[in-house]
Amino acid sequence: MMASPAEMPLRPPQPEWQRRLARGWRWWTGELAAVGRDRLGDMVQAARAPLVSLQGESLVLLERRENRLEEGTRLQMEGLDLEGRRKALAELLARAGEDARRVRLVLARDEALLRRVALPLATEENLAQVLGFEMDRLTPFAADDVYFGNRVAGRDGAAERIDVDLAVARRELVDARIARLAEIGAVVHGVVLHDDAARNQKPIDLMPEPRRGEREGGDARLIRRTLAGVVVLLAVVAIGLPVWQKRETVVAMLPVVEKARLEAEGTSKLANELEKLAADYNFLLTRKHSNPPALAYVEEMSRLLPDQTWVSQLDLRSTGKVRELQIQGESTSSSKLIELLEQSTLVQNAAPRGVVTRGMMPGTERFLIAAEAKAAPLPEKQLAASLPVLVTPAPPTPAAPLPPKAAEVKPVDPKAAAVKPVDTKPAAPPPVDPKAAAPLPTPPKTP
Repeated sequence: MMASPAEMPLRPPQPEWQRRLARGWRWWTGELAAVGRDRLGDMVQAARAPLVSLQGESLVLLERRENRLEEGTRLQMEGLDLEGRRKALAELLARAGEDARRVRLVLARDEALLRRVALPLATEENLAQVLGFEMDRLTPFAADDVYFGNRVAGRDGAAERIDVDLAVARRELVDARIARLAEIGAVVHGVVLHDDAARNQKPIDLMPEPRRGEREGGDARLIRRTLAGVVVLLAVVAIGLPVWQKRETVVAMLPVVEKARLEAEGTSKLANELEKLAADYNFLLTRKHSNPPALAYVEEMSRLLPDQTWVSQLDLRSTGKVRELQIQGESTSSSKLIELLEQSTLVQNAAPRGVVTRGMMPGTERFLIAAEAKAAPLPEKQLAASLPVLVTPAPPTPAAPLPPKAAEVKPVDPKAAAVKPVDTKPAAPPPVDPKAAAPLPTPPKTP
């Protein structure tokens, strides 16, 4: 059920400042639209200006239909004064959809020349200059007597040539036609040839360069300069904005980088101190593990040397950075001892020293052999975190004393409380067997 008008809520009136703002916005957007149509429309619709031709005292409006130009409307200007001709032209162009009196002048076939010429491919970069130099050869006119235009029709890379459409018209004819149209109020935006305009949407324009600047007018030039300035400004912004953004990013990152650098320096300093402390701590351990004790060499020699060898002197001395083991004694074959010492895990590079002489016992040789002590392999390093941590046990907590009422007093047994006498005499040492205590004589080794 629809509510009655009396029951519908009333919309509050719009404030005065909102109404003024809405009117101002509508006026501003309308003005911008009008400027866009009037200013930019001149540049966009310049190529759409109607095609007209002067035939005696008549102005003919031409229309393109299926690659040909046909006569649309003819304006007879004979018998009309200047003001009448202008009004008639304005009415003619208004019926064609043109309000700014822009036209493009069409030259008949007998008023201009259109031909195709072949030129070297290298001439494309300076085609207009080359055509100006070759004008007297390509046409019956000199370059100073004509207006000309060109369009590249095709390229042949294999033959290294280009095909160029060349359009030529006499200067005095073009200037006279433009002056007649300007007299009756038309603004000429181009001069084209009849056959070329019939076949191409963008025909060759023979409009003189100085007159092209006049046809644009002050407003068009101002718009072009404004657009060029906007393009330059946008280019500067596009180039400078990323640089500025990167600079701001770098400035914002400087404190972070400085903080990270200081932390890295502190970490590096701590790492160097830790390495130094570890090297100092491991110095003695390295020396201990890399240099086996002298007892190990005695045990190794006892294992390797044969029973027919008597060692009278065993020296372990340091010579520079290495340790040297010298063995002196008697053996049945001193050369065989060198082979045996090469099998040792503690010495290497065994060699005789001095001259081998006859020993005191028959069939023996007195020798002196020196060998270089090997460095023992160091144990694998362990991380400090993997080492066991010694935990000191906490002291026991004393028990709380019992309250006086809960404590029980037991009677003391006089027999248990008696103290036994302590024997103060020293204990006698165990008996010692003299035979077992006397050292046995070591029998000499027989060869």
